[in-house]
Amino acid sequence: MTAKADKLSAVQEDLLKLVQGIPREQMQQYVDRYLGSLLAEEGYDPELLQTLETYASCNGHMNEMSSRLYIHRNTAAYRLEKLERLIGIPLKEPENLMLLNLVFLFRRLLEAEEAKMSDNCLLALDYRNRYLTF
Repeated sequence: MTAKADKLSAVQEDLLKLVQGIPREQMQQYVDRYLGSLLAEEGYDPELLQTLETYASCNGHMNEMSSRLYIHRNTAAYRLEKLERLIGIPLKEPENLMLLNLVFLFRRLLEAEEAKMSDNCLLALDYRNRYLTF
């Protein structure tokens, strides 16, 4: 994933096509398992979440991540140590970074689906409200 939250890369678009057949419940299980501690209300820290996503998208290159986030390398190192403790997996291993990239793709897909459903509900409500008579 890129640090930009609004666009998918070409590779991510291809991955998206590959994961279309995965049940949404299974995607949610992976998101909960690997990001649950970061997304929980009491532990929610958007900076940590963004750091993790950016680090994974940079394939573990701390200097590139620091540059993208405009933070000092020592700040980045501190955040990564904290993230390792919180999510319980070593972040320097390539297979873990690949897994995290996939989990962030799942999260993005699930959020897009929720937003689409929410928009459809709002449109339905708006449609009904237009035709109510008093």
